[in-house]
Amino acid sequence: YKLDTSEGVSILAAAVIDDILGILVLALVISMGHGGDISLGELGMIGLKAVGFIGILVFLGFLFIKKLSNFLLKFQGKTYVAVAAALCFLIAALAEMFGLAMIIGAYLTGIIFSVTKIGHEIEEKLVWTAHVIVPVFFAVMGMLVDFKAMLAGLVFGLVITVFAIIGKIVGCGLPALFSGFNFLGSLRIGFGMLPRGEVALIVAGVGLAAGIINQEVFGVSIMMTIITTLMAPLILVPLFKIDKSGLKQAAGEVSTTQTLVEPYFNWSNTEEALN
Repeated sequence: YKLDTSEGVSILAAAVIDDILGILVLALVISMGHGGDISLGELGMIGLKAVGFIGILVFLGFLFIKKLSNFLLKFQGKTYVAVAAALCFLIAALAEMFGLAMIIGAYLTGIIFSVTKIGHEIEEKLVWTAHVIVPVFFAVMGMLVDFKAMLAGLVFGLVITVFAIIGKIVGCGLPALFSGFNFLGSLRIGFGMLPRGEVALIVAGVGLAAGIINQEVFGVSIMMTIITTLMAPLILVPLFKIDKSGLKQAAGEVSTTQTLVEPYFNWSNTEEALN
């Protein structure tokens, strides 16, 4: 239920942006793996290509998603779910053809469908696949770890983890402090953004497979992910148990379809327009 607080909504919104930036990094990692040594100019072109693909896909997606969702609603039973899943695979393959990661196309397809009236139903019908595939993904990531290499880079890993923690808390908490949150709310947002999730693991796994990073760096990435993921709830729970608002001017909490930037961008109005 803490997701319905102002801090929770802000964390969710920031997490989406964080994931998008993460898949942009993934696009760079994949291109570096394909091309070997790469210049700064080529790196910039890769970034522009990734941004261009994402921008065009999002623009066309939101432009035609209303007609597409209305078309899919004409199908009976689970047919529209199958069509939506097929479209997701198609766009994922298209991203791969452009030299990007399949996760980029799949993730953006999910974002586009999330604002339609059938988005929630598609999620309910397909969530079982995540229950099957996600544990396999984490198991594979675990099997790739070389514990000898991880122990060899233990000090380096701890230093990187400390800097990652400080970077998240300061990088997310400080802007929140200047965006209507008090010190308590800023701490909640900073620690709420702390965990490094599956996108970081995917980037590390792709980098290892492409030979861009070695086992030691991969082990450090896993170490950082585990520590930050375990650390966040241990600190967040006590912070949210403090019965005080995280806003400088407490005016009630907001729903998960609203954010502090709603005067500039109203997501609920966008959803209504698309439907």
